[in-house]
Amino acid sequence: MTETSPPSSGKLAEIFAKMNMGELPAMSHNVQELIALTHSSQSAGYELSKVILKDYSLTNKVLQVVNSAFYSLGRPVNSISRAVTIIGFDAVRDLATGIALFEDFVKNGVEKEGISKLLTRSFLSALQARDLAVEKNLNIVPEEAFICALLHNLGKIIVCIYMPEISREIEEKVAGGMSEDAATRQILEGLTFDQIGVEVATFWNLSDKVCAAMNPNPSEPQNTYDTLGYLKNVANFSNKLIEYVCEERDIDGLIRQFGEMLSLSTEEAVERVNRTVDASEDISESIRYGLSKLKMRSRLRGLEEAIKDPKAARKKKAKSEKAESGEEPVRAGGEVLEEQFIQELDELPVSPDKSINDFIHDITETLMGPFNLNDFYINLLEGLYRGIGFDRVLLAVISVQPTRRVLVGRFGLGDIDPAGIARFEHDLAPSEYIIPKSLKACKDMAIPANAPDAFPESLKFFVKDRTVYLFPICLDDKPIGLIYLDRKKDRPKLDSNRIKATRLFRDFAVMAIRKLRSRKQ
Repeated sequence: MTETSPPSSGKLAEIFAKMNMGELPAMSHNVQELIALTHSSQSAGYELSKVILKDYSLTNKVLQVVNSAFYSLGRPVNSISRAVTIIGFDAVRDLATGIALFEDFVKNGVEKEGISKLLTRSFLSALQARDLAVEKNLNIVPEEAFICALLHNLGKIIVCIYMPEISREIEEKVAGGMSEDAATRQILEGLTFDQIGVEVATFWNLSDKVCAAMNPNPSEPQNTYDTLGYLKNVANFSNKLIEYVCEERDIDGLIRQFGEMLSLSTEEAVERVNRTVDASEDISESIRYGLSKLKMRSRLRGLEEAIKDPKAARKKKAKSEKAESGEEPVRAGGEVLEEQFIQELDELPVSPDKSINDFIHDITETLMGPFNLNDFYINLLEGLYRGIGFDRVLLAVISVQPTRRVLVGRFGLGDIDPAGIARFEHDLAPSEYIIPKSLKACKDMAIPANAPDAFPESLKFFVKDRTVYLFPICLDDKPIGLIYLDRKKDRPKLDSNRIKATRLFRDFAVMAIRKLRSRKQ
């Protein structure tokens, strides 16, 4: 393996002129402060808390994750300082840095799906790198492994965000059989993603280690004390492993290259990715959205099948590729159609380790003590999303404006981004549509996919090919909001038990509002 040669300064100036580098927003001050913080003083915990608390949204997201099933602390953690005490400085800092970076990048990007998928890959890679550093007792600092792996593909992320048309052109050439490195050099006039990443990282005043770890082909560590060598290889391997899983590529060659260095087998690598996906599911809406788009669960199941029965897995993959290419006819109700159908719909995000009753128990405990209503809503939606299983869940409230009453989206999870939540809006005056009818009668309703004239033109794009469920939130028979839920049209309909559970979650929302109102009186 050879180290990357330095790029031509003239070419870099030219490409960054195209990127409007002078207008490229600097990394947010919060993220810079988080990366700069080290566990080197008695006041480190206080300094970390102070940085996180500057951002209300970041504070809520960090606390949400700390109180999620992943940490299983057994008692609620309601302050950042308490979180630092319980799960540690490094864990909270890494968590906050990842979330803050995601928010920055997603907010600045245009191609939401592409950016979310790319960022989710980076975050999964960062978790992999941190855990490898700890569990394999490597001579590298775990939080440095996390940050270096997280930013390993910074150049690719920057191009995706600020030059989406270039990013798509590179993807098309790769899909046509060209290597990513060759496609990037051809379109970016000799430049590579890692060279762009180093320049942006330097512009952001990131550390030399972060820049060095962007090398796509690092040399092997010279010995067990070669900290930088291990750091570069761990960042490289972690990102390649996630990339291979997402693209359904055989990882055996990757393990042959890195397995001895990291004491890692193919089976252990797949298990580690599984654990990483579990750990990342509760981090933020952006990551959850990215995971659903990457279809990580089905990709991992395919790898596990390949390990258990390589011959059968190869046969299944070849059959699927034939069907996709049109070489084998897809018969209605036939085997090929059924396989494709399963692959398309197997990402309903039901929690594998937490039952509906577990979510109900958690929400009941929250109602027994002091709580923030917005945080409560997020926990409630998570119970619906991961406990019962929907493609999208959304909480909307009625906004009384001078000339009209409008239902507007406030919180959402699943196959929807923050912009989609904000676009969910329904004027309640036209009473012929289903949502005003449901709200006016305070009546739960289920609407079959593509029901004619059920929704206004402004929402048809949103509900297309979805079975929709409406659960109004009413106080004293007066509607104040709505829990909207949907599933793709070919998924199973809700059975009676799940309908009862969904109604119970809706009733929890009513109880929370009543409790907070009674405190104010």
